[in-house]
Amino acid sequence: MEIEIKGKVTADPRDRVLAIEAVTKAICQETGQDPAEGVMMLLTAAAHLMAVYSGKSADQNIMTLASCLGNATVAADDFFKLKTVTIASEAANC
Repeated sequence: MEIEIKGKVTADPRDRVLAIEAVTKAICQETGQDPAEGVMMLLTAAAHLMAVYSGKSADQNIMTLASCLGNATVAADDFFKLKTVTIASEAANC
């Protein structure tokens, strides 16, 4: 696999998130996976990056990762209008 970035990577975090999303979607499509599988890929990559670069043990990183997920959810809500998702079990009860 070869990754090539064409064009300039902007300083805008929203643009960088969209680029990461596009690459994740392309990987899922190339491997025949549902793009929603990208969520697990991204979470795994984030945990791996944290483990490699933080210099701390997994138990020390777990709360930081949990906090980061909360912050990412808030950032995504600020960057993009998030759609409401109906959980299958809730839909069955309606």
